Amino acid sequence: MILAWVNGIYEGVASFLVGMRTTARFFAENVRGDGGATAVTRQYPQEPAVTVGTRVRGHLVNDAPRCIVCHACDKACPVDCFVMDLERTGENKPRASRFDIDLAKCIYCGLCVRACPTGSLTMTTGFEIDPRHEGSRYLFRRGADQLDRRLDEPDVVRLARIADQPREQLAAEDRAWLDSVIDPQGPHLIGMYGMGYYTPEQKAAADAEREKRKAEAAAKAAALKKAKEAAAKQPGGATPAAATPAAPAQDPGPGA
Repeated sequence: MILAWVNGIYEGVASFLVGMRTTARFFAENVRGDGGATAVTRQYPQEPAVTVGTRVRGHLVNDAPRCIVCHACDKACPVDCFVMDLERTGENKPRASRFDIDLAKCIYCGLCVRACPTGSLTMTTGFEIDPRHEGSRYLFRRGADQLDRRLDEPDVVRLARIADQPREQLAAEDRAWLDSVIDPQGPHLIGMYGMGYYTPEQKAAADAEREKRKAEAAAKAAALKKAKEAAAKQPGGATPAAATPAAPAQDPGPGA
């Protein structure tokens, strides 16, 4: 009993000394301004990170033209942060007409990137998520009542035109429209990709082209089938068994 009590005191003191030795070493490195301790804590954002590891999992980015809308990422996602719509080209190829990632819900697990069969989903090395417009990528905060709204091609063009302009320079109509599609204080930070490939007129033309190709393929298949049936009925085709000439009867000879 006494030995166990003494042993507990010894282990506690030893553990305390190990911890204090580590703390003292890091304190000395911080005072000198060198060593690994100086990279442990930074006063962010006043002191942003100088280097970022190559294996860091930053926010998600989707290369929309490569996306086939297979929903593999949606099924793998444990927090249900994807919203996507499918449309087909005149050649009947699938592509994403809408691909939204709710970055406010994303837990950066990377499961969707592993599940993506085309490699269109990747995770950047950037860890700062600031709502802004970057090329074909749109990062905006949206309210709950705005999440179900899909932006078609004219909306995307308009958004790209006015998103980076100072608000005071916008017309009253543009300000009102911008307020209806994004919310600077919204709880949902949405990465929007692949939106508005078609205007309604372009979509109707693509649908008509696709139906035309399907009708042409069906007509070609029907004509080929009809030609095969006609060839089978020709005299040079398969001969019925009844038309085969019988073998000549042999003469039984005298005394038969």
